Amino acid sequence: MRRLLPALPLALLLAVTACSGGEEREEAAGQAEEADAGTGGDAAPDAEADALRAAGGFVASLQAVDGEAGCALIDPAARNVLVEAYGGADCAEAFPAYAESLPDAEGAEVGEAVMGTDLDGDIPIATVTLVFPGEDDPESLEMRRDSDDQWLATRLPGISLGGA
Repeated sequence: MRRLLPALPLALLLAVTACSGGEEREEAAGQAEEADAGTGGDAAPDAEADALRAAGGFVASLQAVDGEAGCALIDPAARNVLVEAYGGADCAEAFPAYAESLPDAEGAEVGEAVMGTDLDGDIPIATVTLVFPGEDDPESLEMRRDSDDQWLATRLPGISLGGA
């Protein structure tokens, strides 16, 4: 019995320490949940705001008929499709013809964004509604976040990607 007595305080100390560590982890998790609740619980609102800002930049480039600015917001594959559809040596040269082909691009406005991901769930995608004055049906601008965390247009209103 004498051998157990010196070990008893050590065992109690370890038990108390183990229990309090769990409480601290639970408290920290609770604080993280409260912080998430204040911001909507995830990063989606920030992603949506970023996608809408990029779509706004794209619309501004349409309104200004600025090929350099517009093409900077279009991913390479969509740039190639734009050049094939409207001609020119590059995207910036084809962009003005594209902008002029849209119904009243000068009055275009950014509408809502619907957030999603690619099929693997890895790449955020925003489908942004573009509203053109006098048109009953809004157009869609698909934006994806690339590996540099930049939102780029992958599907443009008025341009068909073709295929099946």
